[in-house]
Amino acid sequence: MRQTKTIARQVHRQRAASLLSKLPTCKWVIHNSDVLDELGRIESDHALIEIAKRICQIKPSTIEAIEMVRRHREFDQLADELVHLVNDYRKRHPSTTRHEVLRALETAGMMLGKSTEVGEPGSHQFLRRNGI
Repeated sequence: MRQTKTIARQVHRQRAASLLSKLPTCKWVIHNSDVLDELGRIESDHALIEIAKRICQIKPSTIEAIEMVRRHREFDQLADELVHLVNDYRKRHPSTTRHEVLRALETAGMMLGKSTEVGEPGSHQFLRRNGI
């Protein structure tokens, strides 16, 4: 098991290093194998490069850089799950328009921002009735 993790870390590190070695703005992170390991776990090459550029601009500690990458990956995971939920809903309700989906997401965002009780049933109806 330990050998598998070591190999995976090396693969992640090499992928990140190969993408970033071509960019002069990312030289700072190339020498930090721990940060490269985390960056290499990001699926999108574009996202990996953009986050690496940001890390190289602010030059945080290794721990802070790793935390930045992990927060990005968690955010991506949440966004992916929300997209899957919306797509599943649209399969069951094919007449749902893009505009309706965006309005529902805005309402959900307001619900999450204003409510201490996440997902309070019916609160979206209150918000809609009151123009919030």
